Amino acid sequence: MKYCTKCGYQLPDEAKFCNACGASAEAVNHTQSEPENPYASQVTPATEQANIQSVNSHTEAPKTEEELLAEEQALLNKFSIALKHERLAWKIYGIVWVIITAYIIAFGLIMGIFTGAAAAATGGEAFVASLFFLMYLIMGLMFLPIAIINLSMKNKLEKYRAKLYTDCTDGIGHFSVGSIVFCAFFNGVALVFNIVYFIIAKNNTAVIERIKARQKEYNSQQ
Repeated sequence: MKYCTKCGYQLPDEAKFCNACGASAEAVNHTQSEPENPYASQVTPATEQANIQSVNSHTEAPKTEEELLAEEQALLNKFSIALKHERLAWKIYGIVWVIITAYIIAFGLIMGIFTGAAAAATGGEAFVASLFFLMYLIMGLMFLPIAIINLSMKNKLEKYRAKLYTDCTDGIGHFSVGSIVFCAFFNGVALVFNIVYFIIAKNNTAVIERIKARQKEYNSQQ
């Protein structure tokens, strides 16, 4: 047996390198004497790696105020972009549903006019035309609430985004489980934004709390 003169780790005679510190064969002691450090023989590659990680974790410098502000600003920018794009999704969906509603009602009106004209020409009952129009009117009005909900969400997200950098509570709080369920019923594109940014919010809870505290302090001084 031989010992490494660098760390004192006990090695087999055929070893070319120290398993603990990586020293070459030229740096090992072939004598049977005890190493100078009685604890060095207890060092293993696993404990050596653990020691290195421990040193690194203790020597990592804390973030400066500028770095913290940059981190908070970057996160707020992400949420601002998300709210902007989601707002656009609600707006487009709202306009589409308004068009669908108007189309159905207009189609029912046109069909009612033609049906009434045909009934008058053939001596039929005029109430058939009214029935046609009434049926399409009801069908169109069934889609109108969806259009109203989408357009109202567009306005709400616009307000959230406007005050995101002074009070992020509503803006970031919008990305929640309840909002995900709500979007699943009324807007599939907004649903994607909510799921992605809900996860981002969960992974950055500490940064978000720091932002809220900073904004609260700033607002209290105004």
